[in-house]
Amino acid sequence: MTETRVKMIDSLHKLLDAVLRANHPSSTEVWWRGHAMEKWNLLPHIWRLKAGKTQTRDEQLQLERDLTIRFLLGAKIRHPHWPQEDHSVQLAMMQHYGLPTRLLDWTESPLFALFFAVREGEHETCDGALWALMPSALNKAEFKTPMLLSPHTRAKKLFKAPFCAVKTVQEKHAAVVVRHVDLRMFVQLSAFTIHGSRIPLEEMGNRDKYLVKYVVPAKNKVELRRGLYDLGIREASLFPDLEHLAQELKT
Repeated sequence: MTETRVKMIDSLHKLLDAVLRANHPSSTEVWWRGHAMEKWNLLPHIWRLKAGKTQTRDEQLQLERDLTIRFLLGAKIRHPHWPQEDHSVQLAMMQHYGLPTRLLDWTESPLFALFFAVREGEHETCDGALWALMPSALNKAEFKTPMLLSPHTRAKKLFKAPFCAVKTVQEKHAAVVVRHVDLRMFVQLSAFTIHGSRIPLEEMGNRDKYLVKYVVPAKNKVELRRGLYDLGIREASLFPDLEHLAQELKT
């Protein structure tokens, strides 16, 4: 099994080169994701949870359903416009408010993704990572179609599983179209992959067809962060609420 192509981004010029290379071989879009730590997997939060010492696949699926149902019971009274019946929107809302789900966040902006890789915090001294995903190539590899999948058609089982037991568990990963349910998703140019198994995306056998990894050295994080700030990529811009506005002004 060959290794995923690993390259380095230590300047904004290198980021531009990465963007040009990522867009060159394909006429379709490229999604991006930034990790503050290079060793983190491309794995949604729900598949990283460990309720016990060792969990089987069925136990982890049951944990996912338990969390989802319990969240639904409390969400309807706390949110006056909670979406009914639409599992895709409900799952996006759960992801947005911090519940572990099978969704993984991506963005259409490489600048936004790099911001999250170099964001100030406890992982300042660790190498980060920037991932480039060709969503159409992922779906072609997993579903034999280059189209982004709708939650109501071929990806329906992937969205239905967290809400109820399904006869057949779909252990695939897919790039999907999910309706934006919050201003933050709109501002951050959010996109999603949905994961039907606990196999990280970078460990899939066909990953080189749709995935590229770039290491962001720890020693370059401060310089990159300053460059992004000068380009208007800031905390309060990506999180358009009063709390982050106040935090930016205070800083």
